[in-house]
Amino acid sequence: MSKIIITTDSTADISEEIAKKYNIRVAPLHVLYNDEDFTDGEDITPEYILERYKEKGELPSTSAVTPQGYHQFFKKILKEGYDEIVHIAFASDMSSTCQNAVIVAEEFEGKVHVVDSRVLSCGMMLLAIRACELRDMGFSGEKIAAGVSALVDKNVGGFILSQLEFLHKGGRCSAVSLLGANLLNIKPSIIVNDGAMTVGKKYRGKDEIVRLKYMQDVIDQYRDVIDTRRIVMHSTCDFTEKERKFYKKELKKLIDCDELIVSTAGCVITSHCGPGTFALFFMTK
Repeated sequence: MSKIIITTDSTADISEEIAKKYNIRVAPLHVLYNDEDFTDGEDITPEYILERYKEKGELPSTSAVTPQGYHQFFKKILKEGYDEIVHIAFASDMSSTCQNAVIVAEEFEGKVHVVDSRVLSCGMMLLAIRACELRDMGFSGEKIAAGVSALVDKNVGGFILSQLEFLHKGGRCSAVSLLGANLLNIKPSIIVNDGAMTVGKKYRGKDEIVRLKYMQDVIDQYRDVIDTRRIVMHSTCDFTEKERKFYKKELKKLIDCDELIVSTAGCVITSHCGPGTFALFFMTK
């Protein structure tokens, strides 16, 4: 039987605990401040990004894993004795990471299988965990990749933003939209679907009330089709442990699930969405 490992990109926001539990390796994207190049999750943290913005008003840009970076990443893993790699890549429509991974995979002659997740953040995490479950059932790398690809359309995810400043600074929100949202205290939800992010329902009010309403709306919309084996509740690093426990408790009131993962956003999501971002990710049956 082939020795297979599942890998993904740092945009999957996989914690060390989850990575260790399922033996998942993570290829890091890059976080850039002018001439400063940081490696996501290695020499920069989400806390640093928020603090630097607070002190200097500076926001970074992010860049894909390079072909060279992927070559070194895959080569090192195969040298450890793994026969095959199944890589769950960041959505191809959002980044060149997937394309770079596909190009490099060809150099390894069938040993590296790349799946376009068509999603970001914890949607990638859910696919990676499913891939691990298929691996542990004894499937080949090719069949794992095919099985996960068939699940891509079952991914459901979205964010509720506390503010639009980071999207505006990153060029993804006009000054007029930002001004209007601030004046009316509007907090938009972002829907992640088929490789793209679109604006969903817009909420008004205090963050806590908005997040509770957002959770209620999402669960009500998908209640009959949610795969309750695993749901991820996701937030940025500025949430306190008390806040996370509160929202976890409220989510459990809305729906029963076998496993509720509480996850924290990494550097890429933090850079683009900003503090106070809250999200839910799950799969449908």
